[in-house]
Amino acid sequence: MPKLSRGPLPTNLRDVPVAELFPEVFARDPHHQGFARGGRAAALEVLSQLDPVTYGRDRSHLDGHVSRLSPYLRHGVLTLSEVRDAALAHAPETAPSRVWKYVNELSWHDYFTRVYAEIGDLVWQDLHPYQTGLPASAYARTLPPDLKAAETGAACIDAWSRDLQTTGYLHNHVRMWLASYLVHHRRVWWQAGAEWFLTHLLDGDPANNNLNWQWVASTWRAFPYLWNRGNLVKSAGERYCAVCALAESGCPFDTTYAVLSERLFAGKSAAPGETGALDPARLQAVPWEAPPTPEVRPDTVVWVHGDRLSPTHEALVRFPGQLAVFVWDDELLNQWQVSAKRQTFIHECVQELPVHVLRGDVATEVERFARAHGASTVATTPSPSPRFKAIVAALQNAGLQVQLWPEPVFAASLTPLDLRVHADYWRQVSASAFGKAPAPPKARRPRTRKATPKNTKGNA
Repeated sequence: MPKLSRGPLPTNLRDVPVAELFPEVFARDPHHQGFARGGRAAALEVLSQLDPVTYGRDRSHLDGHVSRLSPYLRHGVLTLSEVRDAALAHAPETAPSRVWKYVNELSWHDYFTRVYAEIGDLVWQDLHPYQTGLPASAYARTLPPDLKAAETGAACIDAWSRDLQTTGYLHNHVRMWLASYLVHHRRVWWQAGAEWFLTHLLDGDPANNNLNWQWVASTWRAFPYLWNRGNLVKSAGERYCAVCALAESGCPFDTTYAVLSERLFAGKSAAPGETGALDPARLQAVPWEAPPTPEVRPDTVVWVHGDRLSPTHEALVRFPGQLAVFVWDDELLNQWQVSAKRQTFIHECVQELPVHVLRGDVATEVERFARAHGASTVATTPSPSPRFKAIVAALQNAGLQVQLWPEPVFAASLTPLDLRVHADYWRQVSASAFGKAPAPPKARRPRTRKATPKNTKGNA
């Protein structure tokens, strides 16, 4: 990338309504506001209503207590550590088990983020072969039109499709059920579903989203995930079945798991010749160390990106009053076909920040901003995204120094992390996650193929 000479400040788009910035998106998506308002003020209001004790008791029910903090965590409006601290405040030091389940669920977000940081764009490839006896070629590459139109005839499926597209939110179980339906009943490539979710979910990110789709599909699990009508009624009651046209003509979910498996799968193993993209050794013994804190430099501008949209952004705090920039990433927004409601959420977050707003190619615009102010250093916060790493590399190649100011760590480890399965990661960091000294290493039990990640959507 060529160096740009110092010049005039690029036009600030901060006061331009987001609908005017992206008219084609707002024309395509009629749902301009999702289930949550963006910004730190809104996040703190939702956080104040957190009840982790009740969460641990009834989170599996569709009407149970969930925090709905996930979009604020995904975009760094709140950090995992401060949400964890808020949860721990609901239990005395002598009884952390009262909030154990909630903190454990938060750890899945940290775990998936760490896996994503290690494997990068491999999250878009089958980490292991489908364990359905079927080759990857047996799965269609595009979403069925009737699913997007919410016209499958199954009341539950159609309701979830509408909820996703109108609100940008689905309950944890619903995400699993909808993904299982798409991949196993309709035999569609999980990547197509993952892209659909990223378009609409306010909390969608490739780490939590894709790795959970792979869990359901069985490309990161020893067997495919299924659900049946009994499972649905247990968590949701009869709300869907009571109005479903298929209740009498034949509900595809009203049978046993054994019958479903026989109907949907050629077997519970990989098809002959199928291979996955991930070498498990890549996730073994991943170094852990506390991130370093850079030195404050006077010739610095701050770059705020979509993974840390908070007034508590570490670089903003360390450089009070310093010029800062946020760039709408046109290429990424187009690649993910980000919905109007999600762009509205991000816009609302950005409105609370002291930033100059631009759009286009991020590396180019951040460099232009830095050159316009004679800055040689760009201060920002880390991100696990391969795209972020490429932007940082482009800025460095252009002669700018890039400082990474880390947010508080969620949990620490005394040893390199084993990220092959969540259970091993959690064994290493759980003590630290509850505010205690990191636990010393323990002898690991022999692993079997079934010792694979349980599911969570990272939307506690």
